[in-house]
Amino acid sequence: MTGRNTAELLHCILNEIGKVSRLTEGHQYEDFYRDEKTYASVTGCIRAIDELVHQVPTIIRVKYALLPWKELTALEEEVARADPVSRTRLLWKISTETLPRIRPLIENLIEEMGK
Repeated sequence: MTGRNTAELLHCILNEIGKVSRLTEGHQYEDFYRDEKTYASVTGCIRAIDELVHQVPTIIRVKYALLPWKELTALEEEVARADPVSRTRLLWKISTETLPRIRPLIENLIEEMGK
């Protein structure tokens, strides 16, 4: 896989993180919990992020080890294993804490790869 393809994957991951941010922006947990459409959309974005991260070559993951790759690859599995009661709370935490924390790391990685 070429560097360009890896950059495209990273841009796609960033795009999905942006979608999650837009979907949850201005919402409180209670709003998110009651809005089935938003809940389903966020779940789909997390699934897409998982699929995209799995396509990032191992050499890139090793070279840029500061990015929490394992955490990203475990998101969907973590959500799938959560019981229905805690799943919504977990999705909210991923959406409002985990992904916003990881977003600048991916942006920095894209910038570094472009040099």
